Amino acid sequence: MMDIKALLLLPCRCMLLISALLPASHAATLGVTATLLPACTAGTTVGNSTSYGTLNFGNYASLASVINTTSAQLAGSIRVNCISGLSYKILMDGGSSGSVTSRNMANTTNAALKVLYNLYTTASLSTIWDNTTGLSDTGNGADQWHTVYGQVPSQITPAAGVYQDTVNVTVSW
Repeated sequence: MMDIKALLLLPCRCMLLISALLPASHAATLGVTATLLPACTAGTTVGNSTSYGTLNFGNYASLASVINTTSAQLAGSIRVNCISGLSYKILMDGGSSGSVTSRNMANTTNAALKVLYNLYTTASLSTIWDNTTGLSDTGNGADQWHTVYGQVPSQITPAAGVYQDTVNVTVSW
C-alpha cells in the first residue's frame, strides 16, 4: 500500500517534472549609454611633437619694403578639429619678444640681430593675433584650417642670415 504522504506529494512531483520539460523565458531591459566629451584636436603630431608647420616669409636682400605672407595647410595655418557645436579659441603669444605687439625674429647665429614682424587674424592685417582675444570659432566635427597672415614692416636691413622665432599657440575650449 502506498504511503499517504507519497500520494499527497505525487501531484507536486508531476508539476515539477512538467515545468522542467516546458521552456521558460523572462524578458528584461538593457540600458546602453555613451558620453561624448567636449573635445578637440589641434595641429599635426609627428612623434611626440605637435606643430602647425612654419610660416615662411621667403628670401629677401632688403627690408626696405613691406613683406606680407599668408599661411597654408601644414605651413603655418592652424588646424583645429572639435566636435560639432563646441566653441573654441586660438591664442598666440609674443614669441621670443614676449610681446604680441612687437614680435621679432632673431638671427640664428647672432641673436642680437632682429627682424620685426607680426601675425594677424585677417587678410586686412587689422587685428593682431594675440594671447587674449585671439580668434574664436565653433567646431563642425571636421578639420578647420585657420589662416595666419604675417607682415614684416619696412625697416633697416640687418646682416644677412636666417632669422626665426617660435610662437606658442594655445587652443582652448
